[in-house]
Amino acid sequence: SSGINAEYGHDKPQNVYSLTQPRRKALLRPRWPEQFVVEPVLQGKYGLVALETHALSYKSVKASREFITSNIKREYQGLWVRFLPDYPMSKLLLNTRKGGGKAKVSEYLDYVMAGRVLFEFDADPTSATIIYDGVSKRMPIALMLIKGKDHINPAKVTDIGNRNRLGHKVFDYEVEYANGQKTIFKMPKRLYKDIEMTRVTMENFTLDYSWYKHKSFGNDRLRNKYGNPF
Repeated sequence: SSGINAEYGHDKPQNVYSLTQPRRKALLRPRWPEQFVVEPVLQGKYGLVALETHALSYKSVKASREFITSNIKREYQGLWVRFLPDYPMSKLLLNTRKGGGKAKVSEYLDYVMAGRVLFEFDADPTSATIIYDGVSKRMPIALMLIKGKDHINPAKVTDIGNRNRLGHKVFDYEVEYANGQKTIFKMPKRLYKDIEMTRVTMENFTLDYSWYKHKSFGNDRLRNKYGNPF
């Protein structure tokens, strides 16, 4: 393979249909690749890298850009957006009969592969952490904060995080730079998208019904006939 996708390790999957316009869903697999290459940071001191393969809409771009702009201090004025949602997605209205031609364009998407640099910005370390937290909450994917001086050249990233006992993805990665040095990146637990679902699931595992032993749960007829089952 050749081209910029092959240079950055973003080769097309083998199961892509041999059509003139291949299906976009086939190009989005896998969501969490085992290995991928992070693009180099061109201008900014910091960069935000996508850790998942996903389709991003203009709403996420607008919300993230406004948050970054509001949190950059006056002495730092650099902000570069490295992706553009320009792929139109049409959608029929609800309760619409079939026929009548193609539907209107509802939104524009950009299919982002893992390792894509989404934003570059200039900021101090404290503001960079705040921007990282805020943009992660406004984007539907997991992100990684990188420094521009460390990512002048492409870096290889290996997924070393499996799944926890609840089946959720663990975002732990090993980053290998062009000079051969290796570091471990672990996404903070506060930025996991399913943190609330994990908390609720753990509470369900430890439910105790001992307080309800004196209650019949409304089934008085069977309790009076066969006695209290507790």
